[in-house]
Amino acid sequence: MNQTFAASLVLVLSALASGGCQMRSTPTSTRATSDASAPVAAADAKITEITFVKGVAKTGSKVEVSSKVSSKFTIEGKVYRETTESSATVDIQGADEFRVTKAAIDVKQLFTTKQDGTGDEKKSVNPLSGSRWIVTRNDDGKLSALDSSGGKVAAPQLAQLKENFDGIFQTDKSRDFLPKRAVKIGEKLTPAADAVLSLMGQKDDGTATVDGVEFILQSATKDRATFAVSLTLTLKIDPTIRLRTKLDGTIEVRPKDSEITSVALKGPLTLLDPKGNDKGTGDMSITATESSP
Repeated sequence: MNQTFAASLVLVLSALASGGCQMRSTPTSTRATSDASAPVAAADAKITEITFVKGVAKTGSKVEVSSKVSSKFTIEGKVYRETTESSATVDIQGADEFRVTKAAIDVKQLFTTKQDGTGDEKKSVNPLSGSRWIVTRNDDGKLSALDSSGGKVAAPQLAQLKENFDGIFQTDKSRDFLPKRAVKIGEKLTPAADAVLSLMGQKDDGTATVDGVEFILQSATKDRATFAVSLTLTLKIDPTIRLRTKLDGTIEVRPKDSEITSVALKGPLTLLDPKGNDKGTGDMSITATESSP
């Protein structure tokens, strides 16, 4: 279900794109759910390797997802701030061997606050916030949805559901980096680009690339495995600007179902023109968590 909090990354990167393209900004973004540099739990002394079991969330299971993304831009001495927060509970009502096919999504909150310079802070609440939606993936792969009273949702609301929660109903490629065999403590894995892009909430459509990817199994217990992660993500914002960020940190995986339960990454960010010249620099951090109540 890590696609849900990955969608939050899309929101902050969109914000960075907007500021970078229009204003040649010097961006700094911070995501404040946890500290990527915090020490991880020591590995169980008895565990020297761990095997990951891949599977789809079962009907009747429930997942809680929350995220907070904050971005800060300094443009010619003026500071721009934007924060997006979301939390939702997902009740799985149907699944096949490949993906979730039906789910009830309780969107507890989904809103954005913005502040330009010393101006007033403005809050924008997403129309999905505070409501329950029953979403079904049809045989043709398209989503349909009902509101809490059983009525068919309007096109604008369905579009918002697709934008924010479509990943729940897709095959999860982010787990593909985990081999079928046991992984040893200290072993380095090199995930394929499409797996990393899925983890980062990005489509493999040619506008995003990753390189220098390393996932090293740092510690493991029967309930949690922690990987030290290093990667470089480059996004093509438009023909005139690219966003590149070198991220380091950790991800946590639940071995019994290979679910990614935590992401904590941070690093420097640079905006580049077509010739590779710097047009803005800053920092980015990304954190998100998922749990089963």
